[in-house]
Amino acid sequence: MADNPIVADQTISLDDLAEGTTYRHCTIDYSNQEINVQRVTLDNCTFRQHDFSKSAWLDCTFIGIDWSNCQFDGSYFTDCVFQDAKLLGADMYRCGLINLKMTDCLANYVNFSESIIKSITVQDCQLVESYWTAIKFTRKISFHGCDLTRADFGETKLKSVDFTSSELSGLRFDWHLAYGMKISPDQAPNLVAMLGINVVS
Repeated sequence: MADNPIVADQTISLDDLAEGTTYRHCTIDYSNQEINVQRVTLDNCTFRQHDFSKSAWLDCTFIGIDWSNCQFDGSYFTDCVFQDAKLLGADMYRCGLINLKMTDCLANYVNFSESIIKSITVQDCQLVESYWTAIKFTRKISFHGCDLTRADFGETKLKSVDFTSSELSGLRFDWHLAYGMKISPDQAPNLVAMLGINVVS
């Protein structure tokens, strides 16, 4: 099987991204039509566009991109991978996320509220004060080695969500929706203290 073609150090329209191609250190220009991107790798590319609302991304890999403060409300990401990406303050409100993987991403203040998330694995990501309110989680949901300090999971059912290896200081969530959530013994005292309960020996 031949390797995917590589396009490097060029300026190309978002509309002209070719399926099966790797774009490396390219400048991605504005789209003039509905955004529907499939099977591309975007490696350390720069985007001129900041509003990607109602876009669709299928089987894409995003490496080292900076989508800080970009708009993605109502978008869909299916079988996509984010690696070393910056999503600071990105608005992913009411998105559909299916089989998403995030690794080593800086995503403080990102907003996933009211999204439908079917399987997500988040590894070694900074998610300080991120928003996961009124999320519909299904299938496997796990956060490994993440910083979820003051993250907000209000109005979200946390059944089977795995937090066992992540930082949860100041985590906001509804206790009546926490049934089945997975935490480690080391995390339990901090979460219990949030209820005002004193653990004595």
